[in-house]
Amino acid sequence: MSSHPLFFLYRRLPVWLQARACWLYGYNFARKTYDQQFFEKLEWLLESERWSAGEIEAYQNEKLENLIREAYENVQYYREVMDSLKLRPSDIKNIGDLPKLPTLKKENIRKNQEKFISKKTDRRNLMFRHTSGTTGTGLHFYVNRETNTLQYAVWWRHRNRFGMKNDSWHVNFRGNLFVPIDQNVPPYWRWITPLREVHINMQHITPSKIKYIIDFLNERYFEFYTAFPSIVHILAVTAMENGLSLKTPPRVIFTGAENVLGFQRRCLEKFTGAIIADQYGFSEACANASQCEQGVYHEDFELGIMECVESESQPDGGVWGKIVCTGLQGCDFPFIRYEIRDMAIWEDPHANCSCGRHSKVIRRIEGREDDYVVTPEGQRTMRFDYIFKDVENCLESQIVQKEPGSITIFMVKSGAYAEKDEKFIRNEIKKWISPTLDVEFVYVPEIEREPNGKFRAVKSSLYPADVGSALRVDS
Repeated sequence: MSSHPLFFLYRRLPVWLQARACWLYGYNFARKTYDQQFFEKLEWLLESERWSAGEIEAYQNEKLENLIREAYENVQYYREVMDSLKLRPSDIKNIGDLPKLPTLKKENIRKNQEKFISKKTDRRNLMFRHTSGTTGTGLHFYVNRETNTLQYAVWWRHRNRFGMKNDSWHVNFRGNLFVPIDQNVPPYWRWITPLREVHINMQHITPSKIKYIIDFLNERYFEFYTAFPSIVHILAVTAMENGLSLKTPPRVIFTGAENVLGFQRRCLEKFTGAIIADQYGFSEACANASQCEQGVYHEDFELGIMECVESESQPDGGVWGKIVCTGLQGCDFPFIRYEIRDMAIWEDPHANCSCGRHSKVIRRIEGREDDYVVTPEGQRTMRFDYIFKDVENCLESQIVQKEPGSITIFMVKSGAYAEKDEKFIRNEIKKWISPTLDVEFVYVPEIEREPNGKFRAVKSSLYPADVGSALRVDS
């Protein structure tokens, strides 16, 4: 809502008129998204997630073959790429043939947006989307309405695994300014009744307002929360620091958009007692992965194919590599071998999940490929959360690397934080990361979010030339 052209007017309305506007927003969203097609797709997804590995492979290969043919015949960009490589649709019949095509980068789309739109497309069926980017590199693109509906059905299938239905009342913790940032009296929430949702934006989760928010959450039962993990984590931390507790906690907290770090998960479990269930997706709607009841990520194979490229074998049989995605539903604006710029560890393909699902298993989403620290020894690491696992007095932290050999830790500390905590963290970094890495601490009242409201635990501004010697690629 905060990006809508009418937001300037909305934030000046009295609360009761804002409430009417939120109802209208929810009504229009529900009417366009949760139609008959949505429920038909959700019913099909609940059946397809129990398919055998052979059925999944056959489905993806059939969809892929059709996608490549349509892209070659009707999408100028792919016609030019395939002709330049002397490829024909018959050369790409299954997932194993995909590496014959180059990967697709955001810059390719920015420079050729019109060339990605199929000449068969009815543009009235296209929905404009954009990503805000994290370094000023936003992207504008389109998805068709069928893909949009399937994406929402995939997300609701994930919630269904944990007993949630489309009419379950829930709270959404995000950065959208449904409650204007300059409001200093309650209510610090807005009801979006047609969606069975209450929205609480991160800007009001502060010590001076937290009692009002927790009191509100205790007034009635919400079956689940959905949130950026860093935002709902701050809710829990701020509440506990002020001696507040949830008397009516949710059964499940569904997280997305950021990695759920270990200390965040432990804090949320302690504060709410809820199950923490994560899903990995993005605006481009060309792939998705959702945790099952066992906490394992499964590829939502109906939406797209997730390849592991530039891979490295792990000692335990897993494979680490870059995520490249091919959307199987979007012939109108195809994403074929699209570089998300995230990394992951895939499970051994022969391993079975005890939940009984046979789609590809991803052990862990690692984060962005540029979100790792390069040590003076030339090694790289993305995950620092275990360094903080025994630090009780750190509320939030962000690792920033601007030059090789050194990092800055931006930290929000609690009132009990002491010099011994900093000393402990320094020793843990020497022990687990690097004995020679230069570490600077900067204490801040809050961690700066990206323009899209997301929070990156590790952030690097190094150029590829700075880190090239540290990249070990097993092709």
